[in-house]
Amino acid sequence: MAEGKEIKIIKVAGKSYAVGLFWQPIQDEKQYMREIRDTIAGVLPGANLYCLVKGASPQYGLGFTSQKQRVGMPSGAAGILSALRDKSSAVCAFRVDEGWWFVTIRNNLILTEEDTVYPYEEDAKEAFLSMLAIPDWGYKIAPAAWGIEDTKEVSAEDLLLKGKSSELKRVRAETNPKVMVSLLVVALGAWWLYSSDSSEERKLEFERQRLAAIAAAAAEEEEDENAQAIAPPPWENLIDAEDFAKKCTILVVNSTAVIPGWNLSNSSCSEREMVATYQRTYGTAEWIMGDAQRFNVLPPQMNLRAADSAFNSVIGTISIPMVRRRSEEPNMRKTEIQREVSAIFQSLRIDNFRFEDRVETIGSEQADLRRNYPFTGFSFADVSWRLPLDWVNLFSGIKSVEITSIKWDNTTRKWSYEGRIYEKE
Repeated sequence: MAEGKEIKIIKVAGKSYAVGLFWQPIQDEKQYMREIRDTIAGVLPGANLYCLVKGASPQYGLGFTSQKQRVGMPSGAAGILSALRDKSSAVCAFRVDEGWWFVTIRNNLILTEEDTVYPYEEDAKEAFLSMLAIPDWGYKIAPAAWGIEDTKEVSAEDLLLKGKSSELKRVRAETNPKVMVSLLVVALGAWWLYSSDSSEERKLEFERQRLAAIAAAAAEEEEDENAQAIAPPPWENLIDAEDFAKKCTILVVNSTAVIPGWNLSNSSCSEREMVATYQRTYGTAEWIMGDAQRFNVLPPQMNLRAADSAFNSVIGTISIPMVRRRSEEPNMRKTEIQREVSAIFQSLRIDNFRFEDRVETIGSEQADLRRNYPFTGFSFADVSWRLPLDWVNLFSGIKSVEITSIKWDNTTRKWSYEGRIYEKE
């Protein structure tokens, strides 16, 4: 089973997660950095990354850049813990590309030996069965093919989308060496200056240099710390266009149901919700606000509200089930994107598309630490018989594509789309 400890990164839905962290409970939340440094010095030499999990049982996990883990990478186990937070204990086994990922949570704590990936299925199953000897598990998650009683199969992707993970940060020395070197140089200079016959003007000049050296070293330390906090590129957390298109299409089609005395005007999807607008012809408020849902013409979970006091217009909103996220690095420059997309549109005789050069800025509050990520924004409308999923498939040769908005116009019988494509640097 020890072989599993060698796998320190997994990819789920195209996004990298750190696994196999060394987990320990926090004894004193005010002194957690001291506890982390003591653990590294006494137990885990070489560890230089950490993440925090707060809540009922705060803890920290330690990792290594030498094992390809990096600052800003989320902890997979912390994401699972967050998703299953409603119960204090869980034993989980997930099939991932790297093997079988095993995660155990007990009393709201991730167990350090049980955040691991086994290359061989029999090892993972053996580890899972051994944990079942312990009673009172809130969740028992395992592949259905294992045939273990009282277990449920849930994908790691679904749980990581649901949960809120903790990202790795760099463990910094208690005292910055740059500051220490500056102070040493200043001290030697002071000894030489004040032990010699120097003028007051020279002493004042040295004092100015001393203060400037200390300030510069401190500023450099702060800049290093802030640089680690810069968020990852936007294409590491893209809306999955295929999943979004499928879920939006189902809800929009459901919104087109015939309601006597009411006409659908349009339906539009963002990542989180679908909004439909209905206009009254001869119908009553009761027909749409009551009967339509009572007789399952409209989904019972749709929230309906009047857009005006006369009930001439009604707006219905319904949450979209959580859309998957994916990571996909750009593969084309701006001119290549425009040429490829234009060729697609022209072959389909669509001439109402629009391109827009945009930039997404990611970084810290300090302007010199921010980074710009250019992307090509696009929008277009298309005939009703070509559904959103058809369009997603047409973009398959272009990486780093997001569809951010889908709209159905029931009057013109057309779909409208908005999205973005990140450009290769």
